[in-house]
Amino acid sequence: SITILCGLCILLFFNFIPVHAQNSGLSGGDSSEASGADPFSEGESLFRSNQPEKAVPFLEKALADPKTPPAVYNYLGTAYIQTENLKKALDIFLRGTKAAGTDKKSLYYNAGNTAFLLGDYAQALEYFSFSLAADSLWAASYLNRANTQVYLEKYTEAINDYTQYLALLPDAPQAPEIKRMIGALNDELALREREERRKAEEAERIRLEEERLQAERERIEAEKARFAAEQERIAAEKAAAEAERRRKILEEVSAALQTGSST
Repeated sequence: SITILCGLCILLFFNFIPVHAQNSGLSGGDSSEASGADPFSEGESLFRSNQPEKAVPFLEKALADPKTPPAVYNYLGTAYIQTENLKKALDIFLRGTKAAGTDKKSLYYNAGNTAFLLGDYAQALEYFSFSLAADSLWAASYLNRANTQVYLEKYTEAINDYTQYLALLPDAPQAPEIKRMIGALNDELALREREERRKAEEAERIRLEEERLQAERERIEAEKARFAAEQERIAAEKAAAEAERRRKILEEVSAALQTGSST
């Protein structure tokens, strides 16, 4: 069930990218359709008309101009994602986080999305956390950080982030799926807890069994040692008795010889 729900959440994860592009990260200025506009306006216009390939050169040129609106980083990075140039996209988003006046929460959010697409879930988790450090009330980062934590099998942390997301957006369209995911994760945690308890009980059983076996080994060794000691004692007594018998015989022979008798 977690696999199915994880797939649902990943769909939700990617649904946030276009929503964010329109509402959060790409709000740096008004679009201009006029021919001959400055590179940023031209790139923005092409981007908004769903022509990211054509928008990239204008946005790259605009990035070199210090007067370009800070939103250029989100436009260009997202255009790189749409043209499947993920490493460049990540670089642009991260460069944007170091620039003055940029929307840090959205840049780190987009960096987290890009790292996730690259399969670097640990790094994605870090970027989503930076996004929430910039704005602790931004629901999108809670959702995507939770999705990332599911991939990292940090289920308790994922539940906390999903819960926080629902607290911020209780009427979100994806709320039913998220609640199902929380239920599945709780079931998985309960299963793991039972498994850990079973393993602990099995380890304790093995430990006690080994203690009993060791005690039995020691008992048997002690019994062998006592038996060997008893055999040595018996052998020593026999040897002493035989020596005494020979001594008496020699004494008797010696006494007989002294009286002149012989046998």
